[in-house]
Amino acid sequence: MRLSAWFPPAVLSALALCGAATRPHYGGTLRVEIRAAPSAIDPAVADAAPLASLVFETLVRLDRDDAPQPCLAVSWQHDTAAKRWQFNLRPGVKFHDGTPLTAAPVVESLQAALPDLTVAVAGDGVVVRANRPVPDLLLDLAHNGAVFAHSATGSLVGTGAFVVTAFEPGRRAAFAANENYWGGRPFLDSIEVQLDRAARDELTDLELGKADVVELLPVDLRRAAADGRTVWSSAAVDLMAVAFAPAAPGRPVDARLREALALSIDRAAMHNVLLQKQGEISAALLPQWMSGYAFTFSRAPDLARARELANALPPAQRTLSLTYDPAMRVARLLAERVAVNARDAGITVQVSPQNAHADARLVDVRLDSLDPAKALADLATALGLVAPAAPGASSSSAAPSAAALYESERKLLEGWRAIPLFHLPVLFGAGGRVRVYARPAITRVGDWRFDNVWLSGTAP
Repeated sequence: MRLSAWFPPAVLSALALCGAATRPHYGGTLRVEIRAAPSAIDPAVADAAPLASLVFETLVRLDRDDAPQPCLAVSWQHDTAAKRWQFNLRPGVKFHDGTPLTAAPVVESLQAALPDLTVAVAGDGVVVRANRPVPDLLLDLAHNGAVFAHSATGSLVGTGAFVVTAFEPGRRAAFAANENYWGGRPFLDSIEVQLDRAARDELTDLELGKADVVELLPVDLRRAAADGRTVWSSAAVDLMAVAFAPAAPGRPVDARLREALALSIDRAAMHNVLLQKQGEISAALLPQWMSGYAFTFSRAPDLARARELANALPPAQRTLSLTYDPAMRVARLLAERVAVNARDAGITVQVSPQNAHADARLVDVRLDSLDPAKALADLATALGLVAPAAPGASSSSAAPSAAALYESERKLLEGWRAIPLFHLPVLFGAGGRVRVYARPAITRVGDWRFDNVWLSGTAP
């Protein structure tokens, strides 16, 4: 399943900043602020993804046209059924502790990331086997196949362009240029990342010149544009949805109430006003750019049908509670808008943050794979849905088709245990001294490629 080109105009304008008239140069410290507060710089820690992408690399990476390109693997082959893949490792690569890249740590890394596959040493390379065709394995590896090794002290080390020099969980992380990087020394001398920053503080620091790169909320884009900031955007990789918790004893949420809530939600109004038209309106789990069929799931509200369903319930069963994480993007505004829409259908939604006993929660789930079948299974797990058999799992001779994926997703959404709302991009704002050379500074899924970032002038 081929992925389409994804770079929006904002990203292309960022690339244009680095013209022929300005030559990249080395030096300087890039100051970054993010909202995440990871417990470790580890590929297995979900919210550590942008930090981990500075340190750990994959066998392949995607270019602007989504074509896999060599990274830690210089070449690869697969059999006609796409069940057996062999990767030939790049010679001369070293981990940050000086040990050479060999097949053994690659096998350990990939087996941990892809437990449903079998990974083994094959000469100077590795071989990956599956019991079903995996034609999109390269897409999965490009995002979900970070290679690591254990240093003498037990810490994880990678082969990336930057080396961890300091890490204080929840506070800060610091990185230095890898002088022996196989791809050539990065332009930056170092990177300082402030963690667990409030969105308002991030934007203020960017405006005051205290930060060079910060995360942006969709509601910040207009302000950032007015200030002349460069915006970097990923593809629409975050699923925002309402997910219902397992029924509490003695107080189940009727399926009719869940359906009525889904039909009452005006996604278009939220998208236009609260999200500044960023991302995609969606009633599907997988984004359109990945599946190709997301548009077939109805996204339009049907208030008449919602009222009919709600009115069929006793008044006492027309109330439910909705919670959200205050750290999530525009979560409070979206949750409150869901409550307003529901009220028009005769449903009372009680909104509160961090309510562990709520009937439903507003969630923001990042795609963890570029393989559509795997991504769908991962989303189902994150949302607490009971997944049907993996698409194509019963067939040993054919890869999952779009029709099989669609049917699998349709079954997951039956019963309205999850109500998809939007697929949103990851957004970053960059200050005036930040330049990008040759390719985007963030990948399709929002990982950082800061080895091609450089700074003009001197640090303030």
